[in-house]
Amino acid sequence: MKVELIQYTKDPVNAIETAASTCYDSAAAGGRIMRHCYKSGHHSVLEFADFTFRISGVSRALTHQLVRHRVASFAQRSQRYCVEDGFEYVTPRSVEKSEEALALYKETVDAIRRAYSALTEMGVPAEDARMLLPNACCSEICVKMNLRELIHFCNERLCACAQWEIRAMTREMVRAVAEVAPELKDFLVPKCEKHAPNSFCTETKSRSCGRHPLLSDLVDHKES
Repeated sequence: MKVELIQYTKDPVNAIETAASTCYDSAAAGGRIMRHCYKSGHHSVLEFADFTFRISGVSRALTHQLVRHRVASFAQRSQRYCVEDGFEYVTPRSVEKSEEALALYKETVDAIRRAYSALTEMGVPAEDARMLLPNACCSEICVKMNLRELIHFCNERLCACAQWEIRAMTREMVRAVAEVAPELKDFLVPKCEKHAPNSFCTETKSRSCGRHPLLSDLVDHKES
């Protein structure tokens, strides 16, 4: 997996606070106004900072989850126009733990590779041969999100309930943003921590990772 931040709004805090100044007749304040807007729910001004990532070495299963975030722009490697002979693929850690499972997994992917190549050699167009390609097939995608959507994305995809691969990708996105705008890192957290220090989990007990108390338990305690 490789995650690169290839374009971004220079001085995103200033861009956000300059936009906010229209609303409040104020001047940029080094992040204070941005934090106030975030905490007060005035999130529209966060849309004035954009981040574009190039992501490669991830599965099509991951990108299918990624493109469900609709307030974003995507440009993905096309399996219709790009020939995928000898495609790379992602192997889940749960498969790697078992020699038997791993052998079956590799055998199946190798069979798909051979069948795909055979079809294209027979003259079957790549757009039709791709019907055989597995979700494990590696892909490349560019994604642009404004800060408001990136915060929401991190809230959802850093949660322990998200699949391991997209969690790993999201951590790399956060790392890349923090390198150029460290003042934003505290916003790019799982949803249980977006109200820190008053952190709580909104999932059920069976789905919670246990890092923070359940919201339902806090409500029950307060009512009692």
